[in-house]
Amino acid sequence: MNTSNYLINLIRSTVRNEMPMEKPDDISWQDLFDLAKYHQVVELAFFSVEKLQNKPEGEDKTKWMRGHERCEVIDILQREEAEMIVEQASKKEIGILPLKGYILKQIYPKTTYREMGDLDFLIEPDKVEEMDSIMKEMQYKPNDVGLEDSHDVYKKDPYLVVENHRRLLPPTEENHWYTDDIWERLESYESNSYHKHMTWTDFYLYHLLHFEKHYSMGGSGIRGIVDHYYIMTKLKNQIDWDYVKETLPKMNYVEFEKMATDLAIALFEDGKMTEELEKSLKFMIDSGTYGTFEAYQKFQYENYKKEYGVKTKKGYFLRRMFMERERMEFIYPSLKKHGWLLPFFWVHRLFKAVFTKRGKVKREMEGMKKL
Repeated sequence: MNTSNYLINLIRSTVRNEMPMEKPDDISWQDLFDLAKYHQVVELAFFSVEKLQNKPEGEDKTKWMRGHERCEVIDILQREEAEMIVEQASKKEIGILPLKGYILKQIYPKTTYREMGDLDFLIEPDKVEEMDSIMKEMQYKPNDVGLEDSHDVYKKDPYLVVENHRRLLPPTEENHWYTDDIWERLESYESNSYHKHMTWTDFYLYHLLHFEKHYSMGGSGIRGIVDHYYIMTKLKNQIDWDYVKETLPKMNYVEFEKMATDLAIALFEDGKMTEELEKSLKFMIDSGTYGTFEAYQKFQYENYKKEYGVKTKKGYFLRRMFMERERMEFIYPSLKKHGWLLPFFWVHRLFKAVFTKRGKVKREMEGMKKL
């Protein structure tokens, strides 16, 4: 926790544009860099490290400088590529909505401060196949296209990963009702009617949906709290807080939003931490940017016990293998008209997992032993 506390101190100094405290002797530069990388906040920490009197030297200096330079390069590539993808989609008259990190970058003081692993877009529902052609024309290689519940993944070496979402939340998610009609609420930019954006109120609520999903299912790192702080401070006059207050109870997010807000204020403003906030912070520190697979699997197991009455690990395994028809319909839409195909699609999904996702299957089997 000493290392994580100091990392938070560096991030706070960058966020508040203040002088950071010098690094304590019992914290190594290597451990600090590894933790910053684990949470994708290298750049946020770097700008405070640069203000220190006792800066890293030798190999430590090289790692921090390379981390900083990498962030700058990837930031430029991602932003330029996002603009090109929007442009190409618009030429084909495809509605497209940039999501998550790409929008958050615009809120941060410097776009490099907000690192992101991939570019996310919501694609007009009936134009997904056309968008697939555009991605291939742009030299992206399909990866898990048509295999994921809600998005298609494309890669372009060495740094670019794009996720094109068919919907914001699958129908199996508790709060999918809020995003099901999102296209009716989106607004267009004056210069491009196909380039869409959310209202800042919707953006805030979607941020909470995405943040809480990661937090509860596998954990979410401290970058999520930095995001939350910038949204609530930079956009506070552009969000309809009465509407938020009215909507949160329907989502069952009153407590989560309070935790996120209180923790953000404690970390970046008044420093008043409670025991509960300390627990939440420790969970985030342990989770890293995207959470841990172990935490996700434990969440799934407990959820299956509660929702489906699963009592044993064997029962959990069988339920995971032979998913309920509603979720299978989302993966295989033809089931909606031809329900008799369900057993065949169970077999298809099994073989697909064995031959295309062996690593994930192996990890899940090993993880089950620890449940």
